[in-house]
Amino acid sequence: MHERVLAVPLLRTGGHPSAERRALQRRVHRGELVAIRPGVLVDPAHLVGLRPEHEHLLLVKATAPSIRAPTMISHASAAVVHGLPVVGRPPVKVEVTDPRRERSETSALLRVHGAPLRTERDERDERDERWSGLPPTSPIEFCGATTTSLVRTLVDVASTIPLLEALPMIDAALHDRRLLPDMLVEELDSRARKGRAKAALAVGMGSALSESPAESVCRVRFRQVGAPDPVQQHVFARAGERSAVVDFWFPEQGVVVEVDGRAKYTEHGDSPADAHWREKRREDFVRSFPEVRFVVRLSWADLMDADRVRLALTRAGVPCR
Repeated sequence: MHERVLAVPLLRTGGHPSAERRALQRRVHRGELVAIRPGVLVDPAHLVGLRPEHEHLLLVKATAPSIRAPTMISHASAAVVHGLPVVGRPPVKVEVTDPRRERSETSALLRVHGAPLRTERDERDERDERWSGLPPTSPIEFCGATTTSLVRTLVDVASTIPLLEALPMIDAALHDRRLLPDMLVEELDSRARKGRAKAALAVGMGSALSESPAESVCRVRFRQVGAPDPVQQHVFARAGERSAVVDFWFPEQGVVVEVDGRAKYTEHGDSPADAHWREKRREDFVRSFPEVRFVVRLSWADLMDADRVRLALTRAGVPCR
């Protein structure tokens, strides 16, 4: 999807004579063009099928030429540039960090963060960091503007946005082996106190075993409702038979939790009916194990309501607060 967004032609009106700008504005009023931001227009046909995070990426692309060093694209905007999963809606303004500022402020087009403070230890030992220069810890370029590194971006978002939105990003980066957990820990350790405890929770919960944003959100809900920690990606298998991997397994309660109702054995090209049949057979196989008392299935709608998750777990016998 990055490629599609990057290929969208942008019409910048700044260099046009006033008469041409007025003509372009009339086309906007007629719906023939859409303003991505003041002075940047696009054919609405290019917006069809774009998800909110892709629309935000297009906004970042439109804004990037006006972002001058040492200011960098950062936080949720950098997360979109890095292709991290977005749960909820992205910000309406492009987020940047200006190292010359200590406090954050909002302009008409930007959310400008002050540079994250560093500990004295970090400033002293910065040259000796073992991850220095590696891709996860290095800033990247996007449409002419500098974007914070993947590691810094993840700690930035973990310190500023809800856990429900930050953990899917961290889990995805770990699952895809884009970085090592120690990289996040070291970046976190280098930060001063503000936002550090919030970020530490998200970093500490990070798991490479989460295979989708829905599983990450589910883990946050388990914590919020006070459920015990489940086993992730538990394998049910018998000698000489097929095996099945489930999202979550509560061994003491004998409860399996599956997220989003997706079929584990759906093959590419299967019809919906075939996929449904395969998933039914897979669930029957899981239920055939004597230690499995109950299988709970949670949809995205369920995951958006902690009370619905609590009710589903307690009905299955999983203790919650």
